[in-house]
Amino acid sequence: MDSSENAKRRWWTTRLLSLGRARYRNLLLLLLLGTLWGSSYLFIKVTVAEVPALTLVSVRLAVASIVLQLVLRARGHAMPRSGQMWRVYALLGLFGAAIPYSLISWGEQYISSGLASLLQATTPIFTVLLATFVTDEEGITPTKIAGVAIGFAGVGLLILPDLRQGMRANLLGQLAIIGSSLCYAWTALYARSRLRGQRPLVSATGQLTMGAAFALPASLLVDRPFDLSPSHQALASWLGLIVFGTILAYGIYFTLIEWTSATFATMVTYIIPVNGLILGALVLSEPLSAGVLGSLALILLGALLVRSERGGSDES
Repeated sequence: MDSSENAKRRWWTTRLLSLGRARYRNLLLLLLLGTLWGSSYLFIKVTVAEVPALTLVSVRLAVASIVLQLVLRARGHAMPRSGQMWRVYALLGLFGAAIPYSLISWGEQYISSGLASLLQATTPIFTVLLATFVTDEEGITPTKIAGVAIGFAGVGLLILPDLRQGMRANLLGQLAIIGSSLCYAWTALYARSRLRGQRPLVSATGQLTMGAAFALPASLLVDRPFDLSPSHQALASWLGLIVFGTILAYGIYFTLIEWTSATFATMVTYIIPVNGLILGALVLSEPLSAGVLGSLALILLGALLVRSERGGSDES
């Protein structure tokens, strides 16, 4: 009996230690993911000063999609051959990659990288609004109403000074980032309804591949990228965006989904703007005013409230 009890205690001790290590590992990966995606806004800010937005986006998507295709092959997974599924990927690639990536890159020509990362944190708020009023997937509750109101108060605190001065470039840049958040919100709902049962990494590869298919022709028609000669600093930043902000970040994101859940992985939403603001201030000397910090607190609180009552797992 004593031997049996000791064996049980050892088993439970080993089990608890294993769970504890896994929890810390997942949290560290989540923090790393937030840092990588937060750094994307810094990389974009440096690159877009010398590289047109569409060219920046098309190369980013093309290289990332090729690498993900190779990763899938190495894992023994194949892309779907269904025309219907590729039509889904086409919409996801357009509204979940090509358009929002371009809006963010274009917008960062006129606003700081930290401000762009902060405005991007409105995505969960728009997701709940669309789910409630457009798709009828979720009911409205007092908590969600409060979250939306608080989140939009944070946005208003940011854009109101520029709004009073008319449609200047700075305001248009902020509206472009908000537009990208709307695209991401719609994409999350569309993916949740159309990608059930699909491997997340396969879906991401299809989305980025089709995003590249839309962005590359647009870049060739509009930007004339073969005439560009960006500096070494811009090229290094561009490479950092592709490797760290796209390929590595997507790899960690889908690893977290596999090890935990999509809901846990999307908690990165709360980490990205903090890292984006800090990196912008440290590397590019972007100002961290009381208004920006107040907006950060309001937007994150609003996002937390609207997500607190959401059921099921999120898709990205």
